[in-house]
Amino acid sequence: MDITEELNKPLILRKQPTKTADANASYWAVFRGKPFYCQEYAAKYYKITEEQAEKFQLSECCFTHIVGLPRKNGRLHPLYDYEGWIVEDEEKHRHRYILKATGLGVTELKLRRYAWKSLSNNRFANGHGCIVTGPRIDLAIDIINRIKALFPVPFPTKNTIVNLNGVKIEAFPSHHLDAMRGLNPVFVYNDEADFFPPKEQENARALSERYIPKSNPEIDFVSTPNLPGGLCERLDKDQSGIYHKRYLPYKVGVGKIYTRQEIAKAMKSPAFEREYNLRYGYGVGNIFPYKLVDACIEEYDLAIQDSAASVLAVDPAFGSSDFAIVGMEQANGILYVKEASQYARPSPAAMLELVSEFAKRYETVLVDSAHPGLIRDLESRGLSAQPVNFRTELSDMTIVASQAVKERKVRIHTAFTDLQYQLKAAVFNDRGHPDKRKLSFDLGDAFMAAVHHFRSGSELHVARI
Repeated sequence: MDITEELNKPLILRKQPTKTADANASYWAVFRGKPFYCQEYAAKYYKITEEQAEKFQLSECCFTHIVGLPRKNGRLHPLYDYEGWIVEDEEKHRHRYILKATGLGVTELKLRRYAWKSLSNNRFANGHGCIVTGPRIDLAIDIINRIKALFPVPFPTKNTIVNLNGVKIEAFPSHHLDAMRGLNPVFVYNDEADFFPPKEQENARALSERYIPKSNPEIDFVSTPNLPGGLCERLDKDQSGIYHKRYLPYKVGVGKIYTRQEIAKAMKSPAFEREYNLRYGYGVGNIFPYKLVDACIEEYDLAIQDSAASVLAVDPAFGSSDFAIVGMEQANGILYVKEASQYARPSPAAMLELVSEFAKRYETVLVDSAHPGLIRDLESRGLSAQPVNFRTELSDMTIVASQAVKERKVRIHTAFTDLQYQLKAAVFNDRGHPDKRKLSFDLGDAFMAAVHHFRSGSELHVARI
């Protein structure tokens, strides 16, 4: 074998034990007391050369150089500055949330960090670490294999478990989380959590947080953004202060983990904004393609003009849905969105007060006919509201609204990002309606009702369009 090739291997490859890792405690002694990165190396972050990185690869200075630096596309990758920020966050906060661009190496870093914490000291001694993945079992197996691959020794455990010197790390598919309920984990890591099915997103968060009063585990939610209204967007808006939040768009990795040529190629994809620039829903939808929605976005005066035709469309909350309100005004043949807001789990009394105030400013009020109670409550206050059957009129509403966006007969204010995200992510189901199995589309429904009112309403409205 070429001696250079042999020396360039991680040091641990030249120190393989004769027994399995579980049976050979002395195997793990090399990691005891070692820092994650050596001081000299960490201080330089990504500024060292690949030749210098190879030199560090031969030392026992730290965990990273014992197991070997990560490789991607044939290149060694040292600790980059944005990874240093993640490490610093871990030192200051027990509960973290990271919204990231794809391919930054954050999952790899997190897995290595949890392995290091299991081996370098007693912080996880004899503990149980939990990793939650997407619903397929192969995702759970793959993430455990990535940890095992750091250590070239046999592990006599099933393919969703790895034991690191007494610390049991187990991966759970998101649809099989009941097995976690009896545990008191030292950490819970949720990988690509925004891609869990909607009910499993809530379950994963509830299970992660239920342990805080018990074992107070380290908790991580890490994901590339998926659809609007999902777990990550809810964490974005969460003001409870439980999670320290870190946002890592693609720009933090240009010239480091990404070459400029790779980013230029990725920018040609319709999904680039979602996959790399932290925008929910981009490149997903086919009812309101994102480029058409973008063409309708601009800034304008949000005040209602007294002389203009205006409508307030209300889609009250039902079950797990949000209470959505969209106000729209017609002027010079263009429909301007003047209000677009949604409220999670609101009190009926608070929403009645809010809608009553809005209703005084709009010419017409539309309310989903599935909620006659709100219509009656408004009428008791001297405010009229027209019932709209969102269910039977949904097909026509979808066609009319998508055509209005296509023709650029609509303007959406730059401030209404929730509405923008929902429209861009909406996809047809097999009935030709917006598919709501994964997407929260309450603002979208109210938007379509408002557009439909003008585009398919009286002859006056049709003529003015």
